[in-house]
Amino acid sequence: MVAFLWLVWYQATTRVTPKHWALAVTYELNERAFATMYQIIGDGSGMGQFAPNVARRVLLMGTQGPHSYEGKLLLGEIFDNIIGALEMYSESAVDIVNTNNRRRGIGDSNCQDWVLIIVRSLEDAHWLPKGTLGRVERCPRVG
Repeated sequence: MVAFLWLVWYQATTRVTPKHWALAVTYELNERAFATMYQIIGDGSGMGQFAPNVARRVLLMGTQGPHSYEGKLLLGEIFDNIIGALEMYSESAVDIVNTNNRRRGIGDSNCQDWVLIIVRSLEDAHWLPKGTLGRVERCPRVG
């Protein structure tokens, strides 16, 4: 079965803070579709460490926790076997982000880096069209 992978971003808390990015999977192109959201959230330690989070049956254009929806970008069509691997990619990418934060400093890497790692991996595996990473890199990042 074919699904659709989206980058979704949410309003930043201030004009100088990063927007929250998440990946969403839907089975419809409809903007009112329900999605499975993949994201990372702070682990509560205040040390710049994150944990993967999966939320099911979330409105594609809905609020995510404290974050108000702002925009989205369709990344491409994906198949069910890729969706199954998405949680594994998510966990690996959060490990990379957390390791980078431990080495370089608190908050140096965030949800946007996590998305970029996953999209790069999916594009390198030819599961997303060539050029997808470049499109993601041009999406709004700050306030």
